[in-house]
Amino acid sequence: MKQFPSLLLKKDISYEELNKIIALAKTNNDDAMVDLSEYVYSRIYSYVYYRVNHREDTEDLVSEIVLKLIRALPKQRGNFNAWMYKIAKNAIIDFYRRRGVRSETSLSEIPYDIPDQSTPVSEIILTKEKLRKALSILTEEQQRVIILKFIEGYTNPEIAETMGKSIGAVKLLQFRALKSLKEFFKKKGL
Repeated sequence: MKQFPSLLLKKDISYEELNKIIALAKTNNDDAMVDLSEYVYSRIYSYVYYRVNHREDTEDLVSEIVLKLIRALPKQRGNFNAWMYKIAKNAIIDFYRRRGVRSETSLSEIPYDIPDQSTPVSEIILTKEKLRKALSILTEEQQRVIILKFIEGYTNPEIAETMGKSIGAVKLLQFRALKSLKEFFKKKGL
């Protein structure tokens, strides 16, 4: 089984602890910079991975995003996570502009936690393939909402701030996405 860097680094830290790390990092504290870099890397790896299709491109792009974020840190204001995802979103857009390719979401290698030993590998592969196909029917904004909400675990207000939309707009996107997914799975008999 592949090890995904985001799963190896991801650790939950409190809002207060994150703010302390950010404040120290803004003073060029080396330990805080390392902690903040690991936090950012772990949070945006899977988000970027779902958008760029390839693990190597993801690793390069996430490293570039972390560097951009650290350089721009003294200017950061407001919600850090929303700011972080906006930088990631813009970096992904730049990535595709440089390549001259339209963004397509590929979930062929979904990062996931180590499964329960009772779950057969063939069942996991089939589940990943079904999810990839299902998400491909959604609009790009609907995909972002579903990924941020159900894979990354963000709240609707955090998603709204990240996407620059109202909470109502996020709820509507989520509702429409879930409705489309329900219809998709119903048609497929799943």
